[in-house]
Amino acid sequence: LNHNLTQMKKTLLLLCSLFFTFQVFSQCEELFFSEYVEGYANNKALEIYNPTENAIDLSNYSIVRFSNGSTTADALYTVTLPGDMIEAHGTYVIVVDLTDTADWNTQFDKPAWNGYNVVDTLFDVVTGLPILDEDGNVVFGPQYIDGAAIFGSEYNEEYDLQGKADVFLCPDYDTNRTMYFNGNDAMALISGTEVAVDGSNLIDVIGVIGENPEETIMEDAWVDADGFWLTKDRTLVRNYDIEKGRNALSDVVLIAGGTFTGTEWTSYFKNDFSHLGAHESACQTSSISDLNEVAFEMFPNPNSSDILNISSEEKISKIIVYDLLGEMVMTNSLSQPLNKMNLDISTLENGMFVISLLFDANQVSNKTLVIQK
Repeated sequence: LNHNLTQMKKTLLLLCSLFFTFQVFSQCEELFFSEYVEGYANNKALEIYNPTENAIDLSNYSIVRFSNGSTTADALYTVTLPGDMIEAHGTYVIVVDLTDTADWNTQFDKPAWNGYNVVDTLFDVVTGLPILDEDGNVVFGPQYIDGAAIFGSEYNEEYDLQGKADVFLCPDYDTNRTMYFNGNDAMALISGTEVAVDGSNLIDVIGVIGENPEETIMEDAWVDADGFWLTKDRTLVRNYDIEKGRNALSDVVLIAGGTFTGTEWTSYFKNDFSHLGAHESACQTSSISDLNEVAFEMFPNPNSSDILNISSEEKISKIIVYDLLGEMVMTNSLSQPLNKMNLDISTLENGMFVISLLFDANQVSNKTLVIQK
């Protein structure tokens, strides 16, 4: 019996090793959205990430806006990207092309912020009181007089969306409206210049095609599990462990059962531009030589209990558990990285899983776990 168990473990370890290698590389083969900015007026931006080992010509791709629950998007709502190259593991930031400071008479005409806006305390337009963040600190931002921005000589990188742009697109709303998205528009990255009838060239979608959340959930935007807005007045950053776009029709099309609750994203405050221009991804570490260089122990394995003890030479920042199909079945981000911890695996059924540990230095180590309850 012990001999058979040992042999089975060796076989499972080999299969799992092969599986994980395939899973990592197959997931990191196509561009995807790494950031979404929907802020004040026309503070609107999308960041694309290249998870591959090669530079990619962006002229083979387009951005599509499915406005207000539409299931179609014509040339007015589709913009082909310029012929720039996005480097391996690099990002490309697209900002709406409203940079002319002469047009400030309406909310619609206000351009994206730049670093020379005069910055001071922001006040609530209803109460007249200073706006506070979640920690009770006063929020600062660009100042306006009668709807017009005030500019100075001091540069503030924190408020500079224009400075983060690799390209400005859609300067004229009447010519192309793609980058004028708000909370109830699904945004898609596609290959080619128009959406295929069967959706086969969808690469990544933020939101749900065919759904207007103003009508389905009576909100101005899609919301998370706690009911907070995701796609309006927020900045979304793709989570580290996401290695491909969201493009299965059952996930991104309403009539096919699609939903959007932001589980692949981390949500930040409105007008937070600090993450633009770089993206941390598991794809960056999955193909380099330090994979599995950080040793760790986990026991008992095989496991018949509900607790897995894990100890490592380096501090663990995140744990991800995959099943044999490559689906992530559990994730645990540690606010305080630890060398030792007890992982609750009570929700996992009998079978084989991959335990993937992420460390502070962006290193990744993996081991097979066998559950036999």
